[in-house]
Amino acid sequence: MKSPSKSARTVKARGTLSKTRAKPSAQTPVQHSSSAPVEGDARATARDASAGVTVRVYRQGLGDCILVRVKRAGHDDFKLMIDCGVALGTQDAGKIMTRVMDNLVVDTQEKVDVLAITHEHWDHLSGFTQAPDSFAKLGVGAVWVAWTEDPKDDLANQLRTELGAAKQKLVACANALHAVGDGATAEMMEDIALTPLGAASSASTKAAFDKVKARGNVRICRPSDAPFEIPDANARIYVLGPPHDPKLIRKINPSTANPETYGLVTTGIRALPLGVAVALDSRDDASGQDTAAPFHARWKIPLDGKGRLALFDKPSDDGDDWRKINNFFQENYFAGADWRRIDGEWLGSATELALALQSCTNNTSLVLALEAGEPGKGDVLLFAADAQIGNWESWQTWACETNGVKVTGPDLLKRTIFYKVGHHGSHNATLKGHGVEEMDGLKAAIIPVDEAEAKKKHWGSMPLPDLIAALEKKAPGMVLRTDQEPVNLATNVVIDEKYFEVIL
Repeated sequence: MKSPSKSARTVKARGTLSKTRAKPSAQTPVQHSSSAPVEGDARATARDASAGVTVRVYRQGLGDCILVRVKRAGHDDFKLMIDCGVALGTQDAGKIMTRVMDNLVVDTQEKVDVLAITHEHWDHLSGFTQAPDSFAKLGVGAVWVAWTEDPKDDLANQLRTELGAAKQKLVACANALHAVGDGATAEMMEDIALTPLGAASSASTKAAFDKVKARGNVRICRPSDAPFEIPDANARIYVLGPPHDPKLIRKINPSTANPETYGLVTTGIRALPLGVAVALDSRDDASGQDTAAPFHARWKIPLDGKGRLALFDKPSDDGDDWRKINNFFQENYFAGADWRRIDGEWLGSATELALALQSCTNNTSLVLALEAGEPGKGDVLLFAADAQIGNWESWQTWACETNGVKVTGPDLLKRTIFYKVGHHGSHNATLKGHGVEEMDGLKAAIIPVDEAEAKKKHWGSMPLPDLIAALEKKAPGMVLRTDQEPVNLATNVVIDEKYFEVIL
């Protein structure tokens, strides 16, 4: 694999090996085909050759930003934007996301018909706060969000309460970890949870989400909705998930007895490990004691929200008495061998809680299936965001009727020709039997990923080799990953340093 070039181009057809490659100009895109290189806009040339759907997946790193165009005779393309973010800790994230947003604004002529936000994770939302000036230039016809954002929905409110409690516990754990000198674990928790912990309100995932919803014309999407018919096009968009089912939306991991996903994973018998469940269920009692902590308050040295000793109500730097006590504990307790201390040991389960919070939020993903052509017969493009087990399984019983034709979830999977691979190709965001194995018509798949960054974050195999192999069997040579530039692609693929684009 070669590093991305600095110009857009289409590449030779699959199966035709190119032994030499002309060095592209930094200013003029070059089109590679069986003929000689031609100057001009390769993106426009590729689009004009097709009367279907174009999918652009940006290459900002570990994060999703997708632009879908549906051609319409006599009208501008219908433009659907899905998410815009990059993972926490990405170097120069603001510059990267500004570059992405600027490109999207220009290439959409400053307007998208629909902006869909799939779920509340930083790697799907950060661009809206990291590139605020650029985002302000983008006109948005409508904002689509899942039913989990409906303040009048009882199950949505219950989920928000549960996830909010988990995040509050993580913030407390992060503060405590910093207090015992374990800032590395606190940062790791943020990476796992995919959300800033203790960040200023303006830099939170909620703030980014609210910024998008503030554009107005918000549509609450439910799997029970009738399909959205794209105006002036023989195409429609179905909402497949998340399921409005308290069991399925909480089913985040596959079982070890009958694993539904690729690769080896932990058991899914419990959605939350025991330590996590205790942390979520715990509440301070009337005396202020945290019932999840292993020791009563009288046996602990209390810390304030900033990790300072909090033996008294007055400020930590006020008075000689405080300084003497502070010095005593600093010299005899906080200094010296760490093995003598047990105050932070119970927080080890915090990483489990962070993973549970990530997975539960992933499973609230808004899942869209775009059908191009006649209802029940057209090609399908699947945008599953980061949906996990229960979300995927719900599609097996999903069905709707449009224009007198019954459409089912398994039928949509069977006719899927394009799949935006879920959660950067992780182990628990793409199903086997009720997923890839049903995609009989798959022609292309794109994985938004940065393997090097994932390894830095200790996220394991991302993308998962087993998953890539399974997708390759379905679509040989057309499984693209945004962190690598393949040498041989079909002529309906455009490669740019900023994005991959597939014309379908």
